[in-house]
Amino acid sequence: MLNVKISVIVPVYNVEPYLRRCLDSLINQTLKDIEIICINDGSPDNSLAIIKRYAKRDERVKIIDLKENRGVSVARNSGMKIAKGEYIGFCDPDDYVDLDFYEKLYKLAKNKNADIAKGNVKITEINADTEFVMSINEQIRKHKGYFVWQYWTAIYRNKMLKKHRIKFPVGLITCQDMCFLVHAVIATQDVYLVNNVYYHYARRNNSSDSVIYSSEKMSSFFNCISLILNRLNKVAERDKSYIYMYALWFEFLFWFLSKNSEKWAIEKTAKIAIEYYHKHKFPKKLNWPKPVIAALKNKNEEEFAWFSKNWMNWFKLINKDYYPFIDIKEPALQNRKLYVWGTGEDGIRVKKHCEGYGWKITGFLDSNKSIRKYKGYKVERPERILNRPEKDFFIIISSRKYAREIAKICREAGLKMGRDFWRPD
Repeated sequence: MLNVKISVIVPVYNVEPYLRRCLDSLINQTLKDIEIICINDGSPDNSLAIIKRYAKRDERVKIIDLKENRGVSVARNSGMKIAKGEYIGFCDPDDYVDLDFYEKLYKLAKNKNADIAKGNVKITEINADTEFVMSINEQIRKHKGYFVWQYWTAIYRNKMLKKHRIKFPVGLITCQDMCFLVHAVIATQDVYLVNNVYYHYARRNNSSDSVIYSSEKMSSFFNCISLILNRLNKVAERDKSYIYMYALWFEFLFWFLSKNSEKWAIEKTAKIAIEYYHKHKFPKKLNWPKPVIAALKNKNEEEFAWFSKNWMNWFKLINKDYYPFIDIKEPALQNRKLYVWGTGEDGIRVKKHCEGYGWKITGFLDSNKSIRKYKGYKVERPERILNRPEKDFFIIISSRKYAREIAKICREAGLKMGRDFWRPD
């Protein structure tokens, strides 16, 4: 193949049930001038045999056989090393892409002479019947610094990656993709976006973003953030343009604790956070709570640990657009119709939360009779739902301003907080 437009890197390890779907979506791309580089990372299942069968029937499928498991960074870097494409894309073997995914990205990249062209993503839970869009494109449109995850939704100019020696860091067991992506984003002038084409991301129950984090994963995370901060301090201007990348360090501390809030995790997080804060330069413009900054500056591990235990309250202060964590026990939603009480901005945020959790919304509730539809959902009057003899529904109160008032109405209708409805603090 003389003119390879895109090289798609596919690291393969223990994904036999999903691999055919992934490869089918790649070999049937409307953009034909591609190569599909599959790296067998010592997979113990039948994945290598599957790859070989595809390579036999399609010469665009290339195989790298690492014989033993070396880790996803080594696998991806190995693929990048032999890639002949003008651009490079990445597809995990348990995911798949729209059949015109790479054609649309390539056309955009060529039209804009772009180093990076990004599409969109739809997320599904394995064995779930719902699929939802989780787009960060509007944020990226404001500034490329918001592009810190979803790296597989984009293609990257091969020459740019080589020029800046951008690779996946070896030795990290998590967050390798974030290190790669931030380096690439800093190196390019802009990120160009197309919204109407999708990478389909399958989230499994045992995936790295859905399990309790171990001590090893936490250390890997901090090493990743350290690499990112060092890159920012050396290359990027430390101004409001990159403020989100710096704030990400602090947000991820709390995100980690949301995965694991055990005592050892809180104490170790406090210790490492203080160590990293004093090792790196942070802009003064970061809008962090003053008591937290004081604890970091004064190296007060006990005080920072206390703030960490109450991380959600401080998280609200950092993110003015933040909506409280919707804490609902799964049994409360089983065989129930889910209604969101309240439209407007808070209603949109609740909708995004529900989509993120894979919860199917039945409709919205609002007392305003002029609102009949909202974001594609039917809007019903609250009294019609509350007066049902059977409580076959669950209500999420979206309005933070009127949460107490609406919760009172729910209780007066015989509903119980946590069992029949949820309200923000």
